[in-house]
Amino acid sequence: MVASDGGRSLIEGGIPAAPPSLIAGGLPREPRQRGFAALILLVVRLAAGAGALVLAVRILRGHAELAAAAPDWGLPAPAPLLWAGGGLLVLCGLALVLGLAPRLAALVALVICLVAVATAGRTLGGGALWSPALVAVGCLVVVWRGGGGAQLLNRIDP
Repeated sequence: MVASDGGRSLIEGGIPAAPPSLIAGGLPREPRQRGFAALILLVVRLAAGAGALVLAVRILRGHAELAAAAPDWGLPAPAPLLWAGGGLLVLCGLALVLGLAPRLAALVALVICLVAVATAGRTLGGGALWSPALVAVGCLVVVWRGGGGAQLLNRIDP
C-alpha cells in the first residue's frame, strides 16, 4: 500500500509509517564527545563523584553530631533523612566515578547537595556550606554537558 504522498502507510486509511532511519537504527544518538572537552568533563565528573563520596562519608561518620544539630534545620525526622541522604550520596558518587548513568547520578547528588546547603550550610556555615556547594556546581556541569570520556556505560552499551 502506498500513500498519496509516496510514503508507505500502515493501513489504507493513511497512518504514515515511521521513517526508515528510526526503524533501522532507533533514535538518533548525540555524537560522542572527543578531545579536550571530553577530558575536562571527565575531570569534572570524577571530582564531583569524589566530592560526593567525601561528603557522604562526612555525613555518615558524623551522623550523631549532625542529628543533634538538625532540629535547627527545620527538617522532619532528620536522623533517617541523614542516613538516606548519605547512602544516596555514596551510590551517586560511585556512579559518577564509574560513569554509570552520570547525568542521573549527578542530578540526584545535585538535589542532595542543594538540600545540604539550604539546611546545614545555613546554620553551621564553613565546610557545611562550601563543600556541598562545590559538589553541586560539579554535578550541575555533568547534568548540563554529560559525563565526558571514559564512562563505564560506554563499555557496557556502546
